[in-house]
Amino acid sequence: MRIFTTALILYALFSGNCYAQSALAKASSARETAAYPVSVYKNATSISQNLYNGRQYYVYDVRMEEHQFFEQRRWLNGMVLYDGQQFDSIPMLYDIFHDEVVIRHFNGDHVLLQSVKVDSFIVDNHHFARLDAGKDINPQMRTGFYDIVYGGKSRTIVRRTKSRQEKIVDKRVIAYYPEKNFFYVFKGDRYYSVHTKKSALELFPEHKRELRRVLRENKIKFRKNRELAIVKMVATYDELAK
Repeated sequence: MRIFTTALILYALFSGNCYAQSALAKASSARETAAYPVSVYKNATSISQNLYNGRQYYVYDVRMEEHQFFEQRRWLNGMVLYDGQQFDSIPMLYDIFHDEVVIRHFNGDHVLLQSVKVDSFIVDNHHFARLDAGKDINPQMRTGFYDIVYGGKSRTIVRRTKSRQEKIVDKRVIAYYPEKNFFYVFKGDRYYSVHTKKSALELFPEHKRELRRVLRENKIKFRKNRELAIVKMVATYDELAK
């Protein structure tokens, strides 16, 4: 009887210890489970804060018909690679007058991104990359955002710009923003400026006949659609040069 009682006491102590350890393990697991989404949230908001901590951007000439932005004066969702982090579905505008990227804050404000931290962004099916003069592009070219319109061997990029001008209409000062694009084609170890049909053909003298023919067959008029013509000629050259 004494042996049975002793065994019963030991069993009770052992069971209680196991239960206590199990309860502690469950409590610890519950705390970790509860802490996990908090940790994820903190990491996510920390990254987001890095994106949204820029200074406020004010839209100027807001009442004018013309504007300083690329293509449209309305928010378009895009992707931005900012300070080493990729952000998707971000409402943005690209001010090509100042060469700056603007995003919309949660509260509706316009936030200006730090250009040096913007590696690239995609908006309205255009891929812009920040290129540094003397490093990524020719030293005499301007550091800033370039639209990569052709990504083949003879990479073709466009510097899109607008200038602000004023005119007086009915005794009112009206601002307008004429746009100008600068095309560059990579060949050899540098970029070459291409603006006219002649300059494009001179860049590929050994294939002038084929390049003229591809424009003619595709009914592409260089003066009416300079960008399409240059991209078509460059892509054709890369195919012929293989």
